Amino acid sequence: MSQPKHPRFQAHQYQIAARPREIAVLASGGLDSSVLLATLAANYRRVHPIYVRAGLYWEQSEICALSRFVSAMNSPRVESAKVLELPMFDVSGPDWTTTGQNPPGYRAAVESNYIVGRNLTLLAKAAVYCVKAKIGELAMAPLQANPFPDARRKFFAAFEKAVELGTGLRLRIVTPFAVMTKAEVIALGLALPLQFTITCVRPRGFIHCGACTKCAERIAGFRAAGVVDPTRYATAGKPREAAKRPKRGRAT
Repeated sequence: MSQPKHPRFQAHQYQIAARPREIAVLASGGLDSSVLLATLAANYRRVHPIYVRAGLYWEQSEICALSRFVSAMNSPRVESAKVLELPMFDVSGPDWTTTGQNPPGYRAAVESNYIVGRNLTLLAKAAVYCVKAKIGELAMAPLQANPFPDARRKFFAAFEKAVELGTGLRLRIVTPFAVMTKAEVIALGLALPLQFTITCVRPRGFIHCGACTKCAERIAGFRAAGVVDPTRYATAGKPREAAKRPKRGRAT
């Protein structure tokens, strides 16, 4: 009995031509990705902010911050934020990222914030959106100090290749802040409404807890930049005093 013939794969049938001068941005409502969003708006015809909701504790505050920041920018080149759903609770389970309980503290190492596969999952969802919308560039804002395996150029290059092989879209992952510090990003965004950004794992609206590792990074960034920090902290300035004391054993 002869085997049925399967059609031969023809790559050209699946090739997707991206629309020129359009870019998507993985925007978290945080300081770094918000400054990136504004920076790209100066160079692209249309910028598409994408927020991927995975079921983490701080997401509602981030979504509100992102919406407020985009509105405050009032740029005709920046689209309204698109919120995509990618629930991860069945994989992550109940931990500090989903419950908000016992998150890494003010003096914890940067590595304590690691969420396995975080960039992989964000990029996967956003990439499919880009394929459907014919957007050929996708930006995100890892910084120089990011130590995680899915924030390396080698990973991004492999991801680009996988997207092209699997969908026909030649997608470029753009990470212009990968050579910059938090202080440098703050300096770049001084004219922006940075008070409408969230860098905290236990925020209450726009009020930062002031006691988590992410707040510590934000406070240290403004201090290193030598500018006034417009952020509201629940701890009424105590982290600022802590930030001035020498840190021992803290990753930078």
